[in-house]
Amino acid sequence: MLPHVADAKEQESYTTGFDYKPAIGWQFYNLPEKEKEKNMPVPEMTLSPLSAMEQMNAIQQKLDEAKATAIMNPTTENIAIYKTYQDYFTEKATLFSSQWEKTLLEYPHLDYNLQNSHYNGTAEIKAVKEKEEQAKAANLINQHYGIFFFYRGNEPLDNKLAEVVKSFSLAYGLTIIPISVDGRINAAVYPESKFDQGQAAMMSVKHFPAIFLVEPKKEEYKPLAYGFLSEDDLARRMLNVVTDFKPRI
Repeated sequence: MLPHVADAKEQESYTTGFDYKPAIGWQFYNLPEKEKEKNMPVPEMTLSPLSAMEQMNAIQQKLDEAKATAIMNPTTENIAIYKTYQDYFTEKATLFSSQWEKTLLEYPHLDYNLQNSHYNGTAEIKAVKEKEEQAKAANLINQHYGIFFFYRGNEPLDNKLAEVVKSFSLAYGLTIIPISVDGRINAAVYPESKFDQGQAAMMSVKHFPAIFLVEPKKEEYKPLAYGFLSEDDLARRMLNVVTDFKPRI
């Protein structure tokens, strides 16, 4: 074959593209195509619900703010906003009240009225029961205590209390030991009074008039009353002291 023919064929092989190999250029042309970045999952944010106390405080604050705004700037719109909040609380209170009654029917042991009726029609029954308890307390005092009545014969208030103590002791059969601390005896009410011979100081009695319970066997004493009180109050106080102020509900 003629040389120029061979050269022509070789030239043709370049132009026809059958043996063409692309030139390797810059490196990034041949890098593998990156995979598309996957979308990262966004963490779900859950908001904690407000507690009942937080809800009430928040609405109460809105109510107070609306009230202040309505007072300081009493437009119809501001007053309407305040009234809306107020009505909301009124509605809640009404619902609470009705559910309260329903609750007492489902849980009758929670009904205070079962143990202590608050109705006027039962007041007399309650008063009789209270008198019975006071009588028991008086009987207990008679068995274990003596009663010292410290008074000042020169003081009208002390002498008035002497009349109450006298009547009270007769009503409950109590024995009273009246002691004058100022050297003057109330002969009209307590002619049998004794003069203070250090008993008040020994018992640390510094306020008068004073009534003390004294337990001779244990040589113990405790105050029953200071100052003036009525027979009813004295009876209640006696019961409270004997029961160590146990609540009566």
